[in-house]
Amino acid sequence: MKGSALASEKLSVVVRVDVDGEQIQIAATGRVTTLSLQGLYPVVQRTKSLGGGLGVEMDLSQATIDEDALRQLQVYSEIHEVPVRLSQDHNNVTALPSRKLQTASRAA
Repeated sequence: MKGSALASEKLSVVVRVDVDGEQIQIAATGRVTTLSLQGLYPVVQRTKSLGGGLGVEMDLSQATIDEDALRQLQVYSEIHEVPVRLSQDHNNVTALPSRKLQTASRAA
């Protein structure tokens, strides 16, 4: 499946600074899940703190986003005032089953 748009389950993030210095963009590719968001949020916070008041935007238009992750992103975006860019037709939002941590308890 190398070269396929859905081949990468791994989230890849690039931080871009506008040449004019007016905005910083965090662009992600791969699959955005509720679990991978836990790694993305600190990147956003660190970028905001280092940006010196510049606007920060998350560009997820090239990523595949699970529906449950999208709901979390909407709340996060509103609370932290970080716009999220999706593909224009929202075809990158999927109804794939979310990947939840599976834990097993062991009897002592």
